Amino acid sequence: MRTISYIILSLLLFTACSKQDDYKKYIKNGEILYTGKADSLKLHPGRNRVQLSWLLIADPKITKSKIYWNNRKDSTTIDIKRTSGVDTIRVFIDHLEERAYGFEIYNFDKDGNTSVRTEITGFCYGSFYEDALLTRAFGSAEMKNGNAVIPWVNIDTTGGIIGMQVQYTSSDHVLHDTIIRAEPEDQVTTLPNYLSGSNFSYRTLYLPDPIAVDTFHTAFTTSGVKEDLTAKYILNPGAPFVRDPVQMPGGRFGQLKDWKYNSEAGRNGTYDEIGGQGRLTLGIWDNGTITNGKIYQTITLPAGNYKFEADISNIDNTLENTYLAVATGNALPDIAQIGTAIGSAKIINNSNKYASAGFTLEATTTVTVGFVGTYASPAEQTIRVNKVLLIKDK
Repeated sequence: MRTISYIILSLLLFTACSKQDDYKKYIKNGEILYTGKADSLKLHPGRNRVQLSWLLIADPKITKSKIYWNNRKDSTTIDIKRTSGVDTIRVFIDHLEERAYGFEIYNFDKDGNTSVRTEITGFCYGSFYEDALLTRAFGSAEMKNGNAVIPWVNIDTTGGIIGMQVQYTSSDHVLHDTIIRAEPEDQVTTLPNYLSGSNFSYRTLYLPDPIAVDTFHTAFTTSGVKEDLTAKYILNPGAPFVRDPVQMPGGRFGQLKDWKYNSEAGRNGTYDEIGGQGRLTLGIWDNGTITNGKIYQTITLPAGNYKFEADISNIDNTLENTYLAVATGNALPDIAQIGTAIGSAKIINNSNKYASAGFTLEATTTVTVGFVGTYASPAEQTIRVNKVLLIKDK
């Protein structure tokens, strides 16, 4: 019995030793040695490129890294020079199409031993993404105390907006190019010493990912600034109007200083100092008719969107045919041709005592602004104006 037990024990030991050594037939050249892997791998998206970054922490023997992408159809190898501490490796992969990618990274030592695989997926952005971006809107940009003030519309900054780029010219004719960090709510930008009558250009900046390496943007858009240009272009604009000291028919009536007028308008006077305040006036009061009476000024304006406006004191009765008008050239059209004006507003009665004629100029243009009216019936009809304004809308 003792002999049988020894035999069984010997067989078991032989079998165990055989299984334990089985793996050696698969590694005839020795054990597999692995180098340290790419640790904390990150993908930073960009414009038709990505940046891969990772840490080398433990293994000082690493001499190169190999990166595969596009289902291993493409690859690149980089040399590594280790330091005594933790190294950060950054590699750009350029000339990529706009789509998702998967990347694999292996590290190697000088003997060719490889690390285990580290992999990551991410997106590369390009023109499709950029063309779909929206420009941040703003309310009416206005001139205030010599500065342009832009009130931006509230936004959700989680959509990737990081700022706005604004280009403008200051009053000393210096071009400024500034980046403004985006705030989600109640953001107002002031452009100091803004050049009167000029435009500014702006675009919106985006990051598709907080760790993206490239900034994307909308196309530049040009806009004007709402500005009261009355004092710059209009002589004797009112509130009160000033009488021409040379032309004085007498009493409260007279002619306007600095304004031009035809004989029809001048017949009854273009100035009325009623209630102790001078006003522009046009009309009849049982003293004959007026046909195409015109009161006007001729000025030259740069390209832009404008409004010529009149703040009316009062209107007697219902006006037969009176227009606030703007026309190109040196004269206002007659009533019959009022449709040729580039801007006009019909003035009728006291139900609307503010008239506004909008117009657009594509280039620097000479225009004539003013009033034209025909008065026959009723025999008493008059308009009196407190002031006029010239507003550059944007």
